Amino acid sequence: MGITWAMTRLLETMRTPHVCFALLVAASLGHAQDRSFVTEVRTMVDSDQQALYEFDNPNLVSLRHEVPDKALALAEGQLAFGVNKVFAHFDAFNATDPTWTIMADARTQWIDQVTIDGGDLNGTIGTFTASLRVFGSDAFAFSGAYNTPDADLYGFWDSWIGTSTDGGGSYLVGGWFGSWYSDGEGGIEYYGDELNQPLAEVTLEFIYGQPFLLSGNMEAYFHATNDSLLPGTVSGILDFSHSAYWNGMDNFRDANGNLVAIEGFSSRSGTDWLNPVPEPATMLALASGLGAFALRRRKASLV
Repeated sequence: MGITWAMTRLLETMRTPHVCFALLVAASLGHAQDRSFVTEVRTMVDSDQQALYEFDNPNLVSLRHEVPDKALALAEGQLAFGVNKVFAHFDAFNATDPTWTIMADARTQWIDQVTIDGGDLNGTIGTFTASLRVFGSDAFAFSGAYNTPDADLYGFWDSWIGTSTDGGGSYLVGGWFGSWYSDGEGGIEYYGDELNQPLAEVTLEFIYGQPFLLSGNMEAYFHATNDSLLPGTVSGILDFSHSAYWNGMDNFRDANGNLVAIEGFSSRSGTDWLNPVPEPATMLALASGLGAFALRRRKASLV
């Protein structure tokens, strides 16, 4: 999707309080410039809200919120080199003791500072394309009150790439978004992009020769409300646990849209974002192959 559509969608979602908070977290990370990764998981059952925020933690961050014989909310996220995954699940399974609200939210964001040397173009505006592979699935089940207008179900997912030239105060983003809404007649309507994006590109803006922040974000969010506490059950799963993989940067252009050859690239972390970031299984297989090759060479030298 194009930048304009993505920015419009982002502004629309800012009406939701939890999204506003997420954007504030992103901005504070950009200003601080001392964090590279953040994983945020949140759950709520009735008035009990729980949250975990992990910085630079490569392990799976999980928050399980269970009320015995009534409801379960689970949010999980993991962000590391080659790994970016989120998972949200809730289940209000007791129709005779319904919850008035239940929520699960998982979000990840990585940030790096990069500089692209354009030679004579330095100081002018440029653009590039960046690619992601995104895989996800959804599942819903509900009964009773959730088949009527008396209860409500809402969810969304997003996966975006962004650039910031003001230290994280604001991001120009492009990406993929989708939302689910209960129709009040026992059905769910979905609006947005396909959950599975095998290879999708966005075009982003920057200034040649000047450092800017490059960021990637994923989120899966669900909530359901039953204010009247009418009998009913609801469950949902948003599964993006197969990771979103970075596929590199390409197609550098000048302010007039002409393709150009850049003269250099650097990042604060040392990551070469121009090229795809391999997933851990690929890196492990590559390392094993190199190890076996080295062992064969050593044996051959002993003959």
